[in-house]
Amino acid sequence: MKLNQEIIKKYLNNECSEGEQVLVEAWYKSFENNPDGISDLLDNEREELIQRVRQNINQKIKPIQIYSPQRWVWYASGMAAMFLIVIGLSFYFAPKTNNNLSRIKFDIPLSDWAKYENSSAKILKISLPDGSTVWLQPKTQLSYNQSDRVYRQVNLRGEAFFEVKRDEVRPFLIYSGKMTTKVLGTSFNVKAYPETERFEVSVVTGKVSVMNESEKEVFVTPKQQVILENKSDVLTIKELPKNKTFYWDLASLTFDDTSMQEVVSNIENNFNVKINISPTLKTCRLSGNFNQEHLATILEIICKSVDAEYVMDGQDIYLKGEGCESFNN
Repeated sequence: MKLNQEIIKKYLNNECSEGEQVLVEAWYKSFENNPDGISDLLDNEREELIQRVRQNINQKIKPIQIYSPQRWVWYASGMAAMFLIVIGLSFYFAPKTNNNLSRIKFDIPLSDWAKYENSSAKILKISLPDGSTVWLQPKTQLSYNQSDRVYRQVNLRGEAFFEVKRDEVRPFLIYSGKMTTKVLGTSFNVKAYPETERFEVSVVTGKVSVMNESEKEVFVTPKQQVILENKSDVLTIKELPKNKTFYWDLASLTFDDTSMQEVVSNIENNFNVKINISPTLKTCRLSGNFNQEHLATILEIICKSVDAEYVMDGQDIYLKGEGCESFNN
């Protein structure tokens, strides 16, 4: 990929358009992925190359004398371009690391974050600008960085299930206190209430990277969970029970004139939750098919069918309504 020198000058002088800025940044990024015959050099050879470039720059700029404003502009642009080359080489040869991932968020103005908050007692489904879907548990706050074109960045306080749209170019980063979760596109649950002693990331599909404050990184795969102990900053991976399901799993359920008590039992068994049902709702009967649906979707449809509502309190779900006696008479 080649760039016109005029675009580079405009970029250095903060005079380029947004499209030109994206082009220059893409040019920088291309150094990382494109083989160029230089990346195979040994460390001492790389350092020698950088020093040689610096020496050449010094030799070229020494004879230059500045007699006019026009020549000064040319001189400054040339210096900046050469400086850019040296810095680019140094950056290119630097060890690739994730050290800055957990700190990127602090450089972004708060006004650039879109904020979501679930102050209800139900699971709230939201769609992010990148096409990802998030299911927020009650008392959960989430903010999404709208301005970053390199990363998709999210701040999370609470618990949420993520279905991240795959994007090989823009990784999806979730900041939760001392924990940073990174994915390209997968589904997983993050439990990170600030007042708790441990955070959890549970993976349903794909591969997830989790990093602690000391920047130790672990990788988690389906049916695995990583636990971060906030006090000790220790990360531990454990296997989730293969025969156990959770609220974030998908389930297929079929009801044919089924009593509400049996409906509730089926939901409890499929999602490993506890549902408390009002006595008035036990007379209701339900028919319907649910094909690979989330718990929140199933509960919402059932509530609309029997004129009820559900609320969540920790791990318990309460299903309340006036009942279906008037429908049965």
